[in-house]
Amino acid sequence: MDAFTGLDSVGLYLSGGATNYSPADSLGGAQSAKLIRGMLPVYSSPVQGLIIEDATPENEEGSASIAIVSGVATYTPPDGLAGTGVAIAAGERKVLTGNDDTKAVRIYREAGKTFLGTATFELKDAVNGVFAMANVPNADRVAGSTVYRAIFVKALKDVDAILCWITTDGQSTYQLATEEPDSNGDIQTISDETVEPAGLAWETADAESTGIPVGDSYGNMLEDETYGLWIKRTFPPAGTVAPLEAVEFHLQFVAG
Repeated sequence: MDAFTGLDSVGLYLSGGATNYSPADSLGGAQSAKLIRGMLPVYSSPVQGLIIEDATPENEEGSASIAIVSGVATYTPPDGLAGTGVAIAAGERKVLTGNDDTKAVRIYREAGKTFLGTATFELKDAVNGVFAMANVPNADRVAGSTVYRAIFVKALKDVDAILCWITTDGQSTYQLATEEPDSNGDIQTISDETVEPAGLAWETADAESTGIPVGDSYGNMLEDETYGLWIKRTFPPAGTVAPLEAVEFHLQFVAG
């Protein structure tokens, strides 16, 4: 399918300015050019001219591949069930899906490259990203801590009923709050991760039923519209830190 018409109609971006690529510095201000990806591809056998720009978390971790013959790309997600081949011309972006159309990747075909063969790669969850944030140091484990991050939600086409929530299997609790950008498209900036942003209404959005709408009060956004979304992580005093806590950011919407 064409890019930005379905599963990828909403983009998530770091804050911290156009050149910020660090989740730790995503503390408000202007939108970054850095797209927050659902999963990260680690190539074992790349193909010239093929760039995997994003992958839906529904893929889950594991080995995947994209086979390219005569300009037609076919995606096989980690579940091993291939989808239908999609023709892609040089300079185009397309979304490829497996047999289950929630398991998808968005790819870009570079011009002037061979674009032929089979790319194999591992899909990996991000570690210490903008949602899970950094590890909890021992001093904060004892005393407890609250830290913040900010991202931008951008409509890549008209979308309705945008809803966001966070789930985790760890001891941390998460809350979300929205902030409407100013006339320059910016949101407030905090000086460090422990400073609470001002004037926000925090919601414990930990399930679809308690998810927070982004955009207008119905969660609707027009193409190219952006909105700020703040994340608050609270770790309890005298908590027990797990080696790895799973933190999942959920994004639901209706593509227009």
